[in-house]
Order: sequence, then C-alpha cells, then structure tokens
Amino acid sequence: MNDIPKTEKRIPDYVSGILGLLEKEGHKAYVAGGAVRDIVLGTVPHDYDVATSARPEETLDIFRRAGLEYYDNGIKHGTVTAITSDGNVEVTTFREDGSYSDLRRPDEVSFKTTIEEDVRRRDFTINAMYMDADGVIHDPEGGQQDAAKHIIRTVGDPVARFEEDALRILRGIRFCSRLGFDIEPETLLAMETHCEELKKISGERIAVELTGIVTGKFAPQAIRTGWKVMSVIIPEIAVCRGFDQRSVFHDRDVLEHTLDVLSEIPFIEGQGRDPELAMAALFHDLGKPECFVLEDGEGHMKGHPLVSEKIAERVLSGLKCSKQFITNVCLLVRLHDTYLKPDRVTVHRFMCQYPMEILTKLKVLQRADILAHSPLGLNRLKRLDELNQISEDLKASGAIFDTTNLAIDGRDIISLGAEEGPVIGEILSQVFELYLDGKCPNSKDALIVEAKKLIQTKSV
Repeated sequence: MNDIPKTEKRIPDYVSGILGLLEKEGHKAYVAGGAVRDIVLGTVPHDYDVATSARPEETLDIFRRAGLEYYDNGIKHGTVTAITSDGNVEVTTFREDGSYSDLRRPDEVSFKTTIEEDVRRRDFTINAMYMDADGVIHDPEGGQQDAAKHIIRTVGDPVARFEEDALRILRGIRFCSRLGFDIEPETLLAMETHCEELKKISGERIAVELTGIVTGKFAPQAIRTGWKVMSVIIPEIAVCRGFDQRSVFHDRDVLEHTLDVLSEIPFIEGQGRDPELAMAALFHDLGKPECFVLEDGEGHMKGHPLVSEKIAERVLSGLKCSKQFITNVCLLVRLHDTYLKPDRVTVHRFMCQYPMEILTKLKVLQRADILAHSPLGLNRLKRLDELNQISEDLKASGAIFDTTNLAIDGRDIISLGAEEGPVIGEILSQVFELYLDGKCPNSKDALIVEAKKLIQTKSV
C-alpha cells in the first residue's frame, strides 16, 4: 500500500464529525471514492462519501443516538445518508459485491471488516483511494500513480470489473471526458470487447452517463477514444467515422467535424457545457452519410438536418430522456443549417416561430458549426453575424414576437362587436401579421382601426 502524507486540504467539519461519531463507537471510518480522487487531483470535492466497518443497522443506531437526521437510501446494500446543515454524507459499510445478473447492481452484498477488501470491488484505481480522519490518504491500488500519469485503469482485471457492472464502461469514458485522462490500453480493449453488454442497461442510466460525456471539458477526446463504445448507443457514430464529405467546405470526416463542433460549444468551469447544446452538437450531422450524393465529384448532403433530427429523436427517446429535452435538442438539430435572407421582416417572422431560449442557443450552435468548417466554409460567419445583429436590433427596439404582446387583446376585439369564439384569435393573428409586415405599429389605436376593418369584412 502506498500512503500519501497528510494533505493540507482539511476534511470539512461536517464530514469529520461523521467520521468522529463512527470512530468513537469503535468502528473504522474513512472518506472514500470521488472526494479523495478530487483532493489528489487538486480540485474541491462536490460531495463526500464515507466507508465504515459499522454495519448499516449500527450506523443508524449511532445517528439516532447522536440526534442526527438521516435517511435510508439503500440499507440493503449498506448505505445510509447523514443529513447535516452543510451537506449530506453517504455512509456505506465495507462490502464485497456478489454476482451481477443484471450487469448493473449486485444480487447480494456481503459486509466486510476491512477497507482493503472494500476498495477491491471499486471500478477504477483513481476511485479506490481513501482518507482517514487525520488527512492521510491510503492508496492500495496505485490510484495516485495513475492520476499523476493521467490514466484511467480498472482495479484488477478489467474484464471482471465490466462483467460485474457494464455501466462502468461508460463511466470510464465519462471520466476521460471530465478529466482529460487516457484510458489504459488493456482497460480500453476490455471496454470495446464488452460494450455490447450496455444494451442490457436501462436507458435512464445510460442517458446520465452520455450527458456527462458530452458536457465534459474533454468530450471530443473521450468520444474519439471511446467511439466503438459510443457506437453501441448511437450506431451512426461508427458510420460517420472516416466518412469523407468530399466537400471543399469540409476538410475532416463527419465524426471529426462533429467533435470539432462540440469542442466549440462553450465550457464553463464548475458547470460544464450546456447539455442541450452539447447533445445537439453531437447529433447535428449524423444524418449526413444517409443523405450523401456525389455530383461532379462534389459531395452533397441536402436534407441532412431532418435525418439527423430523426436520429436524435430515436436515440434520446430510447434513453428515456425528458420530452422537453428531446424537443429542444431536436429543434436545434433541425435548425442548425438554416440561414435566412438577412432582412428585418424575414428574421422577425423566424423569431416568432420558436422560443427565445432556443434561438439564443441556435446562435451558439451555428457559430460552432461554422468554425469547424474548412477555411472556405468560414464565409458563413459574416451572414450569421448579420442575422444575429438584426435579431438583437429587433429585441432592442421593443419588437414583439407573439400575439399575447400586442397592445390589444381579446376583450378589445369583443368590445368592437365581434362574437366570442375562434374568430377572436383569428383577428388577433391577422393584426399581428399586419404588424410583422410593417403595415401597422403595435399601438392600441392603430390596431383597433385594423381590427374594426377585419370585423366588418367577416360580418359581410
């Protein structure tokens, strides 16, 4: 075992308090897992997990007697969560997992008495370190060395680890995306060999890992490394890898262009990339091979946004993503190649069709897409800047984008003599069209005049 000297980064009081409660009762207790990994990597942990020799019922009894709030979120598997004003702490009994018939959760667990036995069941060496109450980090599996070399390696035999829990395959790629680490060759080979087992994992769990991958700082690197694994979830990734677009506007294959677009989606420290934008970047061109036509030696992929949208909808629906998330991602994919005539009326009408949040994200996706073109394709930036300037001018001028923002409403239409019913909405829509065409300002007096004309026309 390689012990790391006491770290200068102190365990927060609310966590050391939990350790103290357990140790006072004669039990061993350590901070384990991701928090220790983060400390070794020089980052601040977002949460803390504690591993203990106390059995779950003993942990519950200790918390009760200490007057500590808690909830049982997995006592069958040895986990109790302590609730404190500063944060929650998951406390799990040292354990050894039994067989995994569903490739995700152990059919049974046996509780062990030592931390060394516990860490042998963990996924990767960088997650198998643990810290005692004095701040000394213990490293029985070589996690510190792998962290220093920026390597993701399984604890022990990679085949055994992935046979226990196939989701670990995607977790490894997520760590690659988050940390920028390489995957150790034997570990990567085992990932690729066993990746078909991911088809047995629930869509919801895969969706969490996929989102973590695309929003990570090093997402392009991770997907490039794990493309065979990713293709089990999204088969089109394998098709796009090496697919020559045969276009002067693209100097990379479809997958490399896609990864370049993803790299241009802004990454914010502590937050990652916007999930909808990152996912739209991943899917935006996956339909290109299906649409590919060669004319006079030049590749054309007309209609690829709609095909890519169908791919995104199929995959994300299969992963049980939320309806709103699917809708927004698909809309961004569908619109990513839409470039309008740069005039005020055209842009205004386009802005009325979609939520402002989507339009704001679309600007980011389109810029990222253009920047991932060859130098000849960069001329689209000027058009995009023109369109964006028009849209900003419209917003700054107080332009409205929906009938609900008109200076008149249904009550005004009724007061002019119109009968209640569908005709009210029709008249509001028609005066809104006049406003969009620049034939009528959004003032109550002007709109009333036009509404009267429309009412008279309908009553004839």
